[in-house]
Amino acid sequence: VVSPPCTMELAAQAAPHPFRWALVEEAPKVVRCCLKRGHRTTEYELLHTGGFLRLCTERGRVYWIAQNEQDHRTPDWKLHFSVKPGHIPKAWDVLSGLFMEFDCDFGMKAVSGDAVETWPQRQFGRELTIYMFQHSSAYCWGGPMAGLCEDSELHRFWLGPEFERDSGFWYRFLHEAERALERAGVESHGLAEGDLRLGRYVSLRNEAFIPCDGLPIYPPNSAGWNAAGHLCPLHLPWARLARHYLGRLKRLGGCQNRRSQL
Repeated sequence: VVSPPCTMELAAQAAPHPFRWALVEEAPKVVRCCLKRGHRTTEYELLHTGGFLRLCTERGRVYWIAQNEQDHRTPDWKLHFSVKPGHIPKAWDVLSGLFMEFDCDFGMKAVSGDAVETWPQRQFGRELTIYMFQHSSAYCWGGPMAGLCEDSELHRFWLGPEFERDSGFWYRFLHEAERALERAGVESHGLAEGDLRLGRYVSLRNEAFIPCDGLPIYPPNSAGWNAAGHLCPLHLPWARLARHYLGRLKRLGGCQNRRSQL
């Protein structure tokens, strides 16, 4: 059996949008890349695998390798976007366009069309994700590609604190994303259980693994939005935190009342 040749499409710029959902669905396994010129030239690529559609940079792929090497115990901050399943294509077009417009690095993902029907209820409200890189000393000198590639190429894969984005950047992105999703008529799927609400669509969660019986595990929803206790990349108003924890206490109180009535 001879495998078909790999097809690759390269866009020299981010407009018109080279990663539109409808275009990808026509041929999901085509390798698609795009060069975006901002304060630097960034190459974005599309991956369609594992039930997700991913838009990422080479640095993003190395970041995921680094997380795997550390058993996912390093900071894993994510912005989750809550979108009803039927509106994921519209939301993808909006957010992937903004991702490139803001010169974001690392990656984002959405539940792919072939995986929507099996999307588990415990993950409702996390239909799309933006990765918020936070450096960790566990990545050592530059990350897993240091020493494995030519020195002239290392800048493409380097993991360091200089690639973190500050709180102001992320709030500007969130503000524009919320407005753009509303203009596009996207409907929310409700707040993801365990996340910290930041807007109508967006919530925050650190999904770094936590210890359980001596082994690192994905933090269950009941563990909340920062089970690992890592430093948050966003400056969060106390009022927002107070509303979040007050809501959790009310829900817990409701559970206790229901138990007492059994």
